[in-house]
Amino acid sequence: MTYHERKLAGLCPLNAAEVTRLLKALGAPKNARIYWAGGQPLGGKEALLPLIREFPNFYNKEDIALPGELKPFAHRASVMAAIDYIICEKSDIFMPSHGGNMGHALQGQRAYAGHKKYITPNKRQMLPYFLNAPIPESEFNRIMRDVHRDSLGQPDLKIGKLRRDVTKFPIPECMCNSSNAAHSFS
Repeated sequence: MTYHERKLAGLCPLNAAEVTRLLKALGAPKNARIYWAGGQPLGGKEALLPLIREFPNFYNKEDIALPGELKPFAHRASVMAAIDYIICEKSDIFMPSHGGNMGHALQGQRAYAGHKKYITPNKRQMLPYFLNAPIPESEFNRIMRDVHRDSLGQPDLKIGKLRRDVTKFPIPECMCNSSNAAHSFS
């Protein structure tokens, strides 16, 4: 599969310009605090400039840590990922630029904790509009809000026996409850 085919299929991460446009379309205010989890993006810090210009309150773990605070963990990728996870879990809104284990686990934890806002970018449906340069911004914004109306972390009604990743979609009837817990280790 070529890069273009993967992009059209929604299999590539959103770039900073796409994230910026989506956040603006969904109504994120210019003074929103944005936390960028993970390592360096492809293209380095310069690749993030569209996002930083639009949302100047832009941070990563290095920005919010005290000087030298992260040094003991510099070569421990799992600890650095755990720091990102904790910060993202505590956020008001979480939106991954791409699917992956961390995003799936956060989606499930946020749902289990009462459906804290989680925006799931519908990359496959969004891409034709990102590629359509002449579309007016107001129309683009309306379309993005419509595309994401059911992708904002609200409870998702389970119908039938859909095969779903339990880390993304915790199943209440499978979770521990007092009636099952009392008999599980007897």
